[in-house]
Amino acid sequence: MIYEPELLRRLVAIVETNNMRAAAEMVGVTQPALTRSLKLLEAAVGGVLFERRDRGLHLTALGKLVHAQARHLLREHQLAEAELNALQNGEQGQLRIAAAPVWMTTILPPAIAKMHQRFPKLFIKLKSTNYTEGVEGLKEGEFDAFFGGFQRRESLPSYLVRKALFNAKLVIVANAEHPIHDRSAAAEDLLAQTWLSYQSEVAYLDTINATLDDTAEISIGANLQCDSMLTALELLRQGDYLAVLPSSFLNSDSGKGLKIVSTDLPAIRFASGPIYRRSLEANHAMTMMLDLTKAQVASLSNWGAEFS
Repeated sequence: MIYEPELLRRLVAIVETNNMRAAAEMVGVTQPALTRSLKLLEAAVGGVLFERRDRGLHLTALGKLVHAQARHLLREHQLAEAELNALQNGEQGQLRIAAAPVWMTTILPPAIAKMHQRFPKLFIKLKSTNYTEGVEGLKEGEFDAFFGGFQRRESLPSYLVRKALFNAKLVIVANAEHPIHDRSAAAEDLLAQTWLSYQSEVAYLDTINATLDDTAEISIGANLQCDSMLTALELLRQGDYLAVLPSSFLNSDSGKGLKIVSTDLPAIRFASGPIYRRSLEANHAMTMMLDLTKAQVASLSNWGAEFS
């Protein structure tokens, strides 16, 4: 019963509208019919999915799990329909891709352009995001693939595939005229600086803090957070900020005017590559995209990256 797409769509509508009447209008059924659908789902999973509060409906703990699975199953259903349509009408459909800035600016554009020559009817939706939001979007059915650094190596649902293509290197950067370049920066020098954090993602700063001497009484904290990589890079060029970024930015046009800060800290590396839906492994467009991105990464010999 829980695999019935229409029931799952009705559940998602209730969550999105937080109102039974509005949800019924969204899916085109009467409110009593929607209530019956909800009861069928609750009977199928053996528990209550919503609780009523002053400000509307709220998912229970079980409801949150079922809602996440509903989003995933509906996306798998859409992909299956797209595969059937592709057989009848030529390769088409939609791929929803999230990616970290390095991938968005350097790796994906040439790969996607070549893929579109082979699959001109394919619609691709791109979104720049970080690892945390990318993986969450995959779990909720918002994205089909995420390309970026694996800042954590937690276990993933069985319907997701993770493939490391290379090991990226994190470096501390500042504008080329920053006085910190006068000598190798010690821990106390780094702690005294003004720091910029990109995309409200503290994982990069956390890696630096983890490598600082245990005797340091304080850790690095961001004085400025920015959600735009282009703006973050320009802020670094214009101000006396320090930031932690993948070294690949310094080896591209985006890194003009910036310089790696010399420190005695150990090198910090992390794997980078795609995480995507297992059901897409047989998708011709996705297979081609994976091959093209791997070739694009391998062609960037000036990165100094370690390839998998």
